[in-house]
Amino acid sequence: MRSKTRKALKLSAHHASVALHMLIQEGKIAAADVTRALKRREDLIREMRAKLAALESASAPAARSVARATRTAVRRAAPKARKAITRAQKLARQAQGRYLAAIRTLSKEAKAKIQQIRKDSGVDAAIKAARAAR
Repeated sequence: MRSKTRKALKLSAHHASVALHMLIQEGKIAAADVTRALKRREDLIREMRAKLAALESASAPAARSVARATRTAVRRAAPKARKAITRAQKLARQAQGRYLAAIRTLSKEAKAKIQQIRKDSGVDAAIKAARAAR
C-alpha cells in the first residue's frame, strides 16, 4: 500500500463494529468478506499459538541447562574465606620484602654479589650486606 493511504484509525471496538455494520448495509463490504477475514484471523492466531507451543517445548531443555549452569556459576563465584597464613609464611614474606627493598637501589654487579650471599648464607645476611653496600 502507498503510505498516503495507510492512515491509522483510532477507533474503539464499538465504533469499529458500528462502522463495519454501516459498510455492510451500504453494500460496500460483503458480509462474506467480513466472515472470511475473521476466519483468517482465527486461523492465524491458532497457527501462531501452535508455533509458540512448539518453540516452548523445544527450548525447555536448553532453558533448564542454562538455568542450571547459571546457578553453578553463581555458586562457584561466591567469595570463599581465605585460609590464614602461618607465622613462618608471614615472616618469610616480610623478609622477602625487606630483601627487595635493600637491593632495589644497587647496581647489577652489586645485586649479583648480594644474590650469591643470599644463596650461601640466607636472607638476613644478604640484607645486611646490601645495606652495607650502599
